[in-house]
Amino acid sequence: MAGDGWTELPDEPYDGEIPPIPEWIDVGSRGRAIYEDLASLPQARTYGPGTWLTLHMTLPLIERYLSRPGSENFKAITSTLGAALSLTELDMQRARIRVKPVEDEAEETGTPGEKVVPMAAARRARLMNSAS
Repeated sequence: MAGDGWTELPDEPYDGEIPPIPEWIDVGSRGRAIYEDLASLPQARTYGPGTWLTLHMTLPLIERYLSRPGSENFKAITSTLGAALSLTELDMQRARIRVKPVEDEAEETGTPGEKVVPMAAARRARLMNSAS
């Protein structure tokens, strides 16, 4: 948790416990593939039982949309899942969630008090100095 009221998540796939899709949800291979993709998003770390249930119950609708694309199905899916799963950047902002970018290697190896310069900036400076 960040100190400013935002939840910060690492910019890496979620690798925690993912609830199985209940047997009473009729879902095929495409729905299961979508489920795996959505469950691996960084924001899946914030999902509780109700969020997982919402995702499970929406999987048949997603499969129906993939079989017969149409604007009504698309609107239903995005309006249901967008806010519930914090899928878009705007949904994440509303939920006060942000994905923290991976730190540059130069920043991780810096010593205390040392000025940290990202590797790309250091390389650019070397190239500019050698050109003059």
